[in-house]
Amino acid sequence: MQESLQFPLRADRLNPTAGRLDIRPARRDEMATVAEIVRSSAAWYAKILDNPDDMAEHEVGEDWQERNYRLRDFYLGRERRDPVGALSLQYPEPSFCYIGYVYLYTRHVGKGYGKEFLRFAARRARANDCTSLVLISHPEAKWAVRAYEKFGFERIASEKRDVLAWNDGWLKPYYEDGFHLFRKGL
Repeated sequence: MQESLQFPLRADRLNPTAGRLDIRPARRDEMATVAEIVRSSAAWYAKILDNPDDMAEHEVGEDWQERNYRLRDFYLGRERRDPVGALSLQYPEPSFCYIGYVYLYTRHVGKGYGKEFLRFAARRARANDCTSLVLISHPEAKWAVRAYEKFGFERIASEKRDVLAWNDGWLKPYYEDGFHLFRKGL
């Protein structure tokens, strides 16, 4: 049975779209939609990534879908059945939950949906007895960094050696050149 977390509808003059996402685990056959959401902002990353090889994590295809579906828990968020964004979570140990992907279709950026995905991630992490959320982000992805910091994430490592050394090197398979490490306690 699929878990669903629906946020209550509410009137919010500043952000009328907030609170209407239906977030559910993504099925394998929905990974093409997840990949499309990730690719929707690839052009933004092409301008800021230090290493062109890292674009493979943004211009994702079928091989990425299969590999990552087995590796992470993916969720799709929909508003009135229309996909809005995707989230991936991993629980490598009880102390933290790793957010590998939190992406919105570019047409939905700035509408409050990212915050809903982060709230959902925090709830899932707490349900798995995690004490913090962690993620990596490029400092030039200012739209993302701003959202993470507004949600309470703090930059805890900015040098490559420090990011890669964190938690006995757990992030090595996920690291992209120039990315910083962020953490939020729960």
